[in-house]
Amino acid sequence: MGRDITQCHPSLQALAKKLIQECANQGLKIAIGECFRSVAEQDALYAQGRTRPGDIVTNARGSTYSSMHQWGVAFDFYRNDGEGNYNESGDFFTKVGQIGVSIGLEWGGNWRSPVDKPHFQLPDWGSTPSRLKSTYGNFDNFKNTWGTAPITV
Repeated sequence: MGRDITQCHPSLQALAKKLIQECANQGLKIAIGECFRSVAEQDALYAQGRTRPGDIVTNARGSTYSSMHQWGVAFDFYRNDGEGNYNESGDFFTKVGQIGVSIGLEWGGNWRSPVDKPHFQLPDWGSTPSRLKSTYGNFDNFKNTWGTAPITV
């Protein structure tokens, strides 16, 4: 799966960098995990817990472009301090979530369903890809606008 933040929207890249720095300033070590996902990568995640072993981790099929990751406007992070990547002790993910929200990211930990504490995305297009799909049709059309996209930080 994709862990290259440079494949994501320029504003998301800038905010990811700022998040890492702000968290470090508060003694919270994080790293970027999942970023942009292709259709095949998203379909493989969708199969997990359904037709492949493992727990269900997404309700978004790749072929429907229903994940914000497929639009390059979302990333997941993990704890990078040796305490376990997804160990919530000390309210770790909640603290990181609050920092992310304070710098302008939408945090999956604030969602009702599914609650997705390791997830951030740009809030500019809503919480789901519906607006992106109706405005741009596909990822390539959307990506072609990135050269003119304002960088937010």
